[in-house]
Amino acid sequence: MTKIYTFICLIIRVYSGYLIYMQGYEKLTGGFSLQGLTQVIAQNQDSPMWYKWFFEHIIAPYTTLWEWVIPLGEIFLGLALILGFLEYYAAFFGIFIMINYILADMIFTYPLQLVGFILIALNIRSLRKLSAAAIVKKFMKKEAG
Repeated sequence: MTKIYTFICLIIRVYSGYLIYMQGYEKLTGGFSLQGLTQVIAQNQDSPMWYKWFFEHIIAPYTTLWEWVIPLGEIFLGLALILGFLEYYAAFFGIFIMINYILADMIFTYPLQLVGFILIALNIRSLRKLSAAAIVKKFMKKEAG
């Protein structure tokens, strides 16, 4: 049963990584812009006031920087999850990103992705068995031994 459970966790990790990688890639190559989003969030009734303040004072003045950081961050998170490298940290930042998208009232597949990242973070011990770090560690033992 634990092998099946580990395999299911692996599928969730790789699929979550693929989804966020593709989102970052599409943003990077598709002309992603935060200009219109800042106005939408300011007029949005569903976003909390503190989030509107954060977006207005932290994100809006530096949109050019964030238009690069967001897609590249998503691409790196996706690669980390697909390869199984620093997957706990990738899942943690994936949770952070999905919560930001939900606070910005962009509810598409993000709640489902949020659940996937939470499952990854909660099952990190199972996932580490099938990670790049585990493969490297096994290889290093064979070389040393």
